[in-house]
Amino acid sequence: MSTTTALLESVLAVVHLVGMPALFVIFVLKGALIGKVFPTSVFLSGYVAVIGPTYWGAVTIVVLVTVAHVLGQGAIFAGSRRYGKDVLSMLPYLPFDPASQTFQRVEQWFHQYGGVAVFVTNVIPWSRGLIAIPAGVSSYPSGRYLVHVGTSTLLYHAVYVAVPLVGLALFA
Repeated sequence: MSTTTALLESVLAVVHLVGMPALFVIFVLKGALIGKVFPTSVFLSGYVAVIGPTYWGAVTIVVLVTVAHVLGQGAIFAGSRRYGKDVLSMLPYLPFDPASQTFQRVEQWFHQYGGVAVFVTNVIPWSRGLIAIPAGVSSYPSGRYLVHVGTSTLLYHAVYVAVPLVGLALFA
């Protein structure tokens, strides 16, 4: 066995060992709008491509990252319910300004469309999670919020897990 092969096998063993816990932490932070240093959905697809999970393994990954993301968004929702828009200034590495056009647009969508906006913005990559703040500030029902976020996030992550699996199946 060559040194390169041994190194690759060692790296793959580490990915198998720490991959799921790392995914959980990364997606809690993603849901909480913190630490979007790299495109986490691409990271998720890459992890799936490297691991090549079974059907149930893929389902487990989708459920894990969905629960993690919803927990993170739930924290932002609860924080904005308690502290209002000031929650943005309390969080580190948060690139959003409540006075920005993007935030104002998302806030307008929420007030105009309610739960539909919560669902749709969680399927669109650039606006994911930002709607938690106007939803929390407006005292939107938390159960309804979590249902909309959970279903849209499940759909979103299922696509990002399915794409590499389909690609692997086509090239296998």
